[in-house]
Amino acid sequence: MTLVETFLNTCRKQAGKPAVIDQNGAVTYGDLRQEALECAAQILSADTGRNVGILLPNGKEFVTAFYGILMTGKTPVPLNYLLSPAQLLYVIQDAGIDTVFTNNLFAPLLGSRIKQIIAGKERHAPASFDERKIRQADADEQAALLYTSGTNANPKGVVLTHRNFLSNLDGCIHAFHFTEKDVLLGVLPLFHTYALTTTLILPICVGATIVYLARFSGPKVLEMIEKYRVTALFAIPSMYRVLLRTAESTSHDLSTLKLCTSGGEPLPGDVLETFRKTFPVPLTEGYGLTEATAIVSVNLPEKCKPGSIGPPLDNLEVKIVSDNGEKQPANKEGEIWVKGPNVMKGYYKLPRETAETITSDGWLKTGDYGKLDGEGFLWITGRKKELIIISGENVSPNEIEHVISGHEKVFEVAVIGVPDKVRGEVPKAFIALREQATCSEEEIKNHCMQRLPHYKVPRYIEFCKELPHGPTGKILKRALK
Repeated sequence: MTLVETFLNTCRKQAGKPAVIDQNGAVTYGDLRQEALECAAQILSADTGRNVGILLPNGKEFVTAFYGILMTGKTPVPLNYLLSPAQLLYVIQDAGIDTVFTNNLFAPLLGSRIKQIIAGKERHAPASFDERKIRQADADEQAALLYTSGTNANPKGVVLTHRNFLSNLDGCIHAFHFTEKDVLLGVLPLFHTYALTTTLILPICVGATIVYLARFSGPKVLEMIEKYRVTALFAIPSMYRVLLRTAESTSHDLSTLKLCTSGGEPLPGDVLETFRKTFPVPLTEGYGLTEATAIVSVNLPEKCKPGSIGPPLDNLEVKIVSDNGEKQPANKEGEIWVKGPNVMKGYYKLPRETAETITSDGWLKTGDYGKLDGEGFLWITGRKKELIIISGENVSPNEIEHVISGHEKVFEVAVIGVPDKVRGEVPKAFIALREQATCSEEEIKNHCMQRLPHYKVPRYIEFCKELPHGPTGKILKRALK
């Protein structure tokens, strides 16, 4: 099976059922199929390259563009509208994108870099397109190219196949017991693999209804849960913290909720405990990464250990490996390795990085440290990578350091993540200035604001006479932490 086959099967079986509800209203599965076919016709008539960009907020237009691109045998590339202009340009150039589905709000972000822009509401597709023109793909062909920030400043493209997505969904559907009766609320942006998998591909596979919010709002989320009788919500801890604050001053019927799952960043204990007292279902935590097609392990209401990230999905393997490559016994810490049909095909145009990340026998090295307890629950104990996770966004300290080091008064800089109650983590910069130079926090922040998205600008800045160094000359970030 492929994503296109599952999409068309669901659209035939559930033709009259509401498929997507967004700010513009509701569409049925039958309507969704027709609009996806129109997107496919538009692509075929536009003479696009292999990779086609999607720069859109959550909503029907994202869904129809995603499946329309797949129908033509081309690869959808969801674009992160939170990237800096330089990084967005890098992704477009790296993926060789010449055509983007977008809207009037996001089109200015593209400037003159794109040959063809297809604006959703202005789309006029040929009426003669039919399903016989749909290209039949193989399950191991790439189904999406998702860019994720790694340990380098530039994002890396992750190639995910039809089999990657569908195998991960098989594990999720089995674990969560999803059916066509479910109503899922999509609040995370669909350029995230977590959101793309759980709030687009998954509900369409089972024939559920998806309610999308283009912009997260605590009051709006609670209102939508009550209005549309939402049964499941996938979000990040900082969003759940906002919902708790909203629930203190409002009253909504949330009794239809069966599942609320947190991922993307560590779930603070106070959020977990307060949620349990406020909402009708427990908040469960899961773990995953783009390279493993979203979900590796998850707690379930009936099988949960607070503080853990749950047992691995049934159709994949997890082991803990020491720094010298030995498999660790229960409760012994090491790097988390994952194996299964959910593991990515590789990094796009990066064979060396792919070989360093996936072993010859198919194990994915996640770069995260953890342990498996005696009952098979996975626990995160730290991150091997130095990524800072800000409201679910992976941010490379190298990128921020590169910008700050470009300031004429800066001699040396190191950036780490520090805890934040709202965003999970925020950047803190330690700066050593050049001799006899004077500089203010405001000057550094203004310098960063001109070159970085606002959420990557250091929240805290500490000026130091010098930074700590190890014997090889590298800055000792563990000493700064």
